[in-house]
Amino acid sequence: MTTREVHLAEPDPGKWVLLEKTGGIRVNTLWEHADTGATIALLDIPAGAGVPIRHSHASNQFMYCLEGEYEYLEPRSLVLRPGAFYMNPKDHPHGPTRARTRTLVLEIYDGPHYHEIPPYHTAETVGRLSDVSPHG
Repeated sequence: MTTREVHLAEPDPGKWVLLEKTGGIRVNTLWEHADTGATIALLDIPAGAGVPIRHSHASNQFMYCLEGEYEYLEPRSLVLRPGAFYMNPKDHPHGPTRARTRTLVLEIYDGPHYHEIPPYHTAETVGRLSDVSPHG
């Protein structure tokens, strides 16, 4: 097993991936488990950017806000501010979202990100997909 020290002020500049259909969210994956698809990533979200639709994940999602204000518009308005932690259970619909100000969020998945590629991702940006359909 290898370890990697990460300084959030200086994440590896070559690892940023732009999610173009989100208004400019950038993702820098800090760690990924090769077998399970679990990840830890830093999200850099410009003011006004966000996930444009209601969606769900194939595993549990954990968000920790480092800077800014990030709003989950549904199922109810919830605003993450520095120091806020949010847990979104596997297969739980949520969103859309938007950044009220430029936001940095640490995002953790305990398995694959999605069951299928959502419209705001591409095959190159989506991360690991689940082998199991949410519909059985």
